[in-house]
Order: sequence, then C-alpha cells, then structure tokens
Amino acid sequence: MDANRTEIERWILANLTPQQSTTAELMYERMESQSGRCLPVLYEPLDNTKRSHWHDEALIGAFAHAMGDASVILDVGPGDGWPALRIADRFKTIIGIDPSPRRVRVQRENAERLGIDNVEFQVMDAEEMEFKNGSFGGVTAASSIEQCDNPEAALREVFRVLTPGGTLAMIFEDYDTCLGSEGDEKLRAELTDKEAVVFYQVRRKSPPRETWYALFLDRERLNADAEFLEAVENINATPVELDGAAEGGEFVAPAETFGVTLFAGLAPFIADTKYFELNHLTSSTVDDLLADVGFVEMRHLDHRLPELLSFYDAAVKAGKLGANGPVLDIVAEVFGISAVERAGNEPGDFVLATKPG
Repeated sequence: MDANRTEIERWILANLTPQQSTTAELMYERMESQSGRCLPVLYEPLDNTKRSHWHDEALIGAFAHAMGDASVILDVGPGDGWPALRIADRFKTIIGIDPSPRRVRVQRENAERLGIDNVEFQVMDAEEMEFKNGSFGGVTAASSIEQCDNPEAALREVFRVLTPGGTLAMIFEDYDTCLGSEGDEKLRAELTDKEAVVFYQVRRKSPPRETWYALFLDRERLNADAEFLEAVENINATPVELDGAAEGGEFVAPAETFGVTLFAGLAPFIADTKYFELNHLTSSTVDDLLADVGFVEMRHLDHRLPELLSFYDAAVKAGKLGANGPVLDIVAEVFGISAVERAGNEPGDFVLATKPG
C-alpha cells in the first residue's frame, strides 16, 4: 500500500471499493456556477472600486494579448465561460470545450444572456479532441489542463490543433507555491432531500497529487440515525480542514475527530464510493512537459499580477477610486499586456508557449 497515502486514504482503500471517476462527474457536474456567480461582466457589472475586478480585467487583457493576431481561438475548460466570453470581442471565433455537460449548458446560457454569438461551446474531452490539425491560431486554458486525467495527453492535443506559430496561454495551479510544506486534507459534504455525499480531499506536494473521494450515503438509513446525520450536517454547514491553518469559514479539527473514526462509523451507510486522482503541474516541471510535447519559447508570469494589485492598493490609499479615478478597463488592460510582454524565465503559474512555425 502506498506509504504516501494518508491514514484516511488507506482506510478507504482497505475497506471500500472506490470506483475511478473524473473531475467532470464528481466536481463540475455538481456545480451550478464554477465561480460562485461572482465574475465581473459574466455575472455582475464591472466596478472600478473592486480589487478583484481590476485583477479580472488585467487577466483578460493578458489572455487576449497573448493570442497575438490569431482569429480563431480554442478555450479549454471555460468553466462558466471564462475567459472565452470575456475575450470574444477581440476575435472572429472562439470555441470552448468542456467534458461536463452541465458546464457547457451554463456556458451557453451565459453567452445567450450576454448576447455573444461568436463563441461556441461543445462537450468534449481535451485529451481526445475532434478538431483537425492546426485548427486554431491560439489556445487559452485557465486552471483546466491539470484537471485532466492525463495533462500530457491534453497538451499533446493542444499542440496538434494549434497552427504552426500559434500560442498556448495557460494558467495552472502551481503546487510548488500554492501548498504548504506537506499539503492539506479537507472534508465537506453535500446534502439534499434525496442525496447525501461526504467528500474527502487530500492534496500532497511530493509527489504533486490531488485525490478526491466521494462517499455516497444511503439517505434513508442516514436519516434514521440522528448522531451520524448530525455529523454529516455539520460538515455540510462548515467544511473541515484536517490539518494546516484555518482559512475563511473553515476550521481546523483534529484528524481523530473527523478522520478514520468518522469514516468507520459511516461505513454502514455507504452505498457507493468514487474517486478521481490528478497529477498536478509545478513551476519546476511544466516547462519540461511542454518541451516534451513539442512547444518552444516557454515564458512565465505570475497570474496574481502583483504590480497591478500594488497599484490598486496605492490608488485606494490616495483616494483615487471615485468617479474621477483611473478608468478600470484601460489601466487594468495595460497591466495585463505589460505582464505578457515582460514574461520570462522566472517561475510563474501563467505560462506562454509557442508551437514552432
């Protein structure tokens, strides 16, 4: 048994028979909105006073600028339609692909509501695209490649459908920087009138791996046991972080309280168990992977755009965000464009790569 597995993982693998699934089934099919309906333009008007809106505008500027003179763009895994719907006015045609039918339905609904007709969304796996070689002048991917079962296979497909000289602009969740020294473990639950699911998520830095286990409980049997029903309701109300520092509304809890003891107690209620496992990218490995696929001229930038956010903070401090303050779409886009122009060899989680011409 893998020594790198956690105690809870080892218990699940020894006592249950988890069936392999995908992020599309266990995560994205279960989300009404991947972004929590907080994206500017897609869900709320642009607001010059909001830091997150400055950041979003700059990233859109960066993605658009990175595509150069391309006219037909592919967006891999757009979630709620981002960035495809936000850069649509800069290009002739954009096609977004996502393996989750629910995500594609949301993307299409957002496009219709916003009156955008040059973006098409299709249900498709990035690892097996149905497009001809060289179909796209540019490809965008925002935190989606690492959600594939096989990121290398997805990148090979991206390389295949790019025209020679075309650019991939990709943000990825860099496990070199986004995790602590070890990683983290979390519990959360979803309760509806008909369904009860307990999710266990474990992220590890070495090797860079993320695994989700979904324990589908017999709702009727769970309803009949007040103690365990309350335990699941508590996790549903407040996700539990089993180690590391508390963040936001989550709280730290000793593993023995919500760990193997809880899972062993829930065992009689478990009707089915599924899981997915992802091998994540890191700033120290992504260039080698891209080179193996065939890309050249890899350049990096920090997707958090610290210069932009520092400028925003200075503008707030100076009281310059009122009606006569900086024009958000101009200032933020300038920062996005300059970030792409200054991208270089330093580690960063926004990567630009070129298919040889």
